Amino acid sequence: MVSVYSIKRKEPRVKLRTRVTVTVSVSEADGISECFDTTTVDVSPHGASVSLEAPLPLGTVVHFAAQRYQFATRAAVRSITHDRTTGTYLVGIEYLDDVQNPIVVWQKSGPRVTCKPSA
Repeated sequence: MVSVYSIKRKEPRVKLRTRVTVTVSVSEADGISECFDTTTVDVSPHGASVSLEAPLPLGTVVHFAAQRYQFATRAAVRSITHDRTTGTYLVGIEYLDDVQNPIVVWQKSGPRVTCKPSA
């Protein structure tokens, strides 16, 4: 398994716990999918880490959707780490569609303006 801690991060991460649904197509021919109702551990502009009861194979394409705000995208499993304390798996996913998670503002809105009090 690949550890998310052994890989240098390309983007900033924000610790954020929000409810999400991760859906995996088990059999596309039969239209069968497996759905995980879970929580994010952290998010970045182009990905997230979620806690799951079972690992997903690296490269698996999933549907990732926030439950409390409008955000959904296809994503690929990029890392898996087993948490021996809780028995769960930390699964890192990368968004595949050209979107950014809207819950966090990732770029500064412009130059900082400092105002002096008028005399």
